Amino acid sequence: MTVTIVNDGGVFLVNGKRLGHDPLTELEMVMLNEFIKEYKDGIN
Repeated sequence: MTVTIVNDGGVFLVNGKRLGHDPLTELEMVMLNEFIKEYKDGIN
């Protein structure tokens, strides 16, 4: 399964679901957490 994370004008979408508004599946949550970890490592 492919999980896409997109920043659309300041709103993050995970597989087309609006972050904070639409419920995410377990896999989507895991992939979002991994994305956040890699993003933080890239900033530092």
